[in-house]
Amino acid sequence: QALRLDPNLGAAYGGLCDVYVAMHDIKAARAALEKGRSLSLEVSDAERQRLEIRSKLLDFLEDKQNIEKFVAYRKAIYDALMANPVDPGLWILRGFADEGPMAGRGQTGDVDSIAFYQAALAVSPDNSAAHHYLAHSFENIGRTDEALKHSEAYLRFSRSIPHAHHMRGHELRRAGRIEEAIEEFRTANDLENAYYRAENIPPQYDWHHPHNLSLLASCLQLLGQMKEAERLLRQAYALPAHGEPAELGRRQWPEFLLARGRPQEAFDAAQVLAAAVTPTGRFVGHTLAGRALAAMNRVEEAKTEFTAASQELRAVTVDADRLQPYLQTLEAEILLSQKKSAEGVALMKQILEQLRGTPGPDARSQALLQMDSIARRARETDEWALAEFTAQEMIGLDPSYGGGYYALGLVAEQQGDAAAATQKFAIAEKLWSEADKDLPELQAVRQKLASKQSELPQTRQQYLKNLREHSETSAVRASKVEVTYDPARLRGSPQAPVIIVEFSDFQCPFCRKVQTTLKALLAKYQGRVSLAYRDFPLRGMHGQAELGAESSRCAGEQGRFWEYHDLLFANPDKLNRDGLMDLARSLKLEEKQFDSCLSSGKYRKQVEQDLQDGIRAGVQGTPGIFINGVPLSGAQPEAVFERIIQAELASPKDKRGDH
Repeated sequence: QALRLDPNLGAAYGGLCDVYVAMHDIKAARAALEKGRSLSLEVSDAERQRLEIRSKLLDFLEDKQNIEKFVAYRKAIYDALMANPVDPGLWILRGFADEGPMAGRGQTGDVDSIAFYQAALAVSPDNSAAHHYLAHSFENIGRTDEALKHSEAYLRFSRSIPHAHHMRGHELRRAGRIEEAIEEFRTANDLENAYYRAENIPPQYDWHHPHNLSLLASCLQLLGQMKEAERLLRQAYALPAHGEPAELGRRQWPEFLLARGRPQEAFDAAQVLAAAVTPTGRFVGHTLAGRALAAMNRVEEAKTEFTAASQELRAVTVDADRLQPYLQTLEAEILLSQKKSAEGVALMKQILEQLRGTPGPDARSQALLQMDSIARRARETDEWALAEFTAQEMIGLDPSYGGGYYALGLVAEQQGDAAAATQKFAIAEKLWSEADKDLPELQAVRQKLASKQSELPQTRQQYLKNLREHSETSAVRASKVEVTYDPARLRGSPQAPVIIVEFSDFQCPFCRKVQTTLKALLAKYQGRVSLAYRDFPLRGMHGQAELGAESSRCAGEQGRFWEYHDLLFANPDKLNRDGLMDLARSLKLEEKQFDSCLSSGKYRKQVEQDLQDGIRAGVQGTPGIFINGVPLSGAQPEAVFERIIQAELASPKDKRGDH
């Protein structure tokens, strides 16, 4: 439009060059740039420097194997900054350049790029672009609180821009606030559609549109709203893909079909991808076609697709390593179909470990859905141990996802453990409260639970009979579970005859409520009862819980775990990073050490280990309490705790729970 108004506007040709770069049309970008440079007599020195920066970038994009050309591009930005260090746009470009030679558009930044975007904010405090790219950079290093803060600042300045709503949706999704994320993605979709109508522009020209639809669909999948998810994914798949990232994104439709047990449809969709323009698109098409064939027990044809996918992967020049798990998944599913259990299960567990640790803004929810698909395949091939392991991984990754409990319930049912199956199905039903009413898994859960109703009166009558025949104490005694604890996080003596182990979440209101009870019990039974704390952050529900858990361990490094623990529960509004630092200062902790500890993420593995141990011990929610191994769920009245404690104190030493 600018060029229609002024055909000699050199800066407009520079902007056109940027658009073509984003569309991966380097030839058109070069033509636009050269036209802009031919008008260089009519541009300012600053504009001429911008054209030079673009020229150096295109030099590199035309010869990506030549790293010296990338260095020259970065130097051109440096030279421009030396001439004008208060230009926020140049600082942003410098941040792009620090994302690496194969990136550089603000989406893949990390620790290296953050300082440059912060420098842009220092000279332009209301710069929406700097907030936008800081949101990306912080989400890429797992700092969700900071990412959410910057995404909200970006949205504050850019409410009419669909991507601003989309970005906040990104961060809400990572924080486990799925319903709010859905609303932001829907708003972005509405704004995009209004723009297409107003400007008479077909949506297929907008790369962002299918991406937003796919993320909205994945959030709906997590809630069990498969009908709308299917409609949106089908719509996104129908749009043309511009470039390798978009072709990779189209995989979500055949993946959805596979996860829903529709392999023939998945195969048909994957064949379209296998004819894509880029090696990445063809690679993902062959891997998904192979997985669909394996699901239909057409193993030899699946092996042919594996060979084709391997050949395409060799042609991928950028980030080929990140595609490897797709090929490994196909290989593992072929092995399982061939009844090569040892090799197939070992490879699947390796893939699950990779999924759990994959970085990126969408990694957690995408990993959940892929794990769900793996669990289905494990059940189909009678690999029930793998199905159980995968279900536990799903719950560990997100305890608020109903699919994990459904998968674990099916395993318990297959093992003949009706009580455990009923418990898991009941949790799945609760977590799928917003799911499609005719969701097959939900219908199956309700049928299974209904079939148990006739057994409940007998079970209840037996319970009441036992209650009459034994003391009230025996009625609350359950099968004991062996749980361990960290002596460094024990309040009281390790020689106390009763040890309470609490699996807890600093953002959980019920956990906060039970603290009064626990402190009262420690005071009343001083020397006889001690309390051990273990982390169980409900990631899908409480977005700040995990960082809170890590911060408590950082305080523990300085010998102040319990004091900091008490402050966390007393100040639920201070669980963001700034609040955690305030709490550390109030205890006069060594600030630099605490900040460095929190920034390093050094305790993430230990928090994860606590979570996994809790899941293995049967913890389904918080607080999860074990009194000498006797499980007690939720913020129960003090009298309930006391009945178990008194029973343990009255028991012979060799009959007490191990601790």
